[in-house]
Amino acid sequence: MIIKVNDCRIRIFHGATVGDVLLRYAVRNGLNINLVKSFSVTDRWGHVLDHEAPLSNKQIIKIVNL
Repeated sequence: MIIKVNDCRIRIFHGATVGDVLLRYAVRNGLNINLVKSFSVTDRWGHVLDHEAPLSNKQIIKIVNL
């Protein structure tokens, strides 16, 4: 499935959680993976998402404290 994170398309396995996508995003962009737990994430409407929240195909999320 494809998830859009901060205008960057991330391909991830079906059933992935927000935390899985954040880890993939951090590795892909050379960020420190130890900081992933401190990221705050919102959906396209600005609702805060938990790192254990499930994702669906073509969902858009934003890291707000990158």
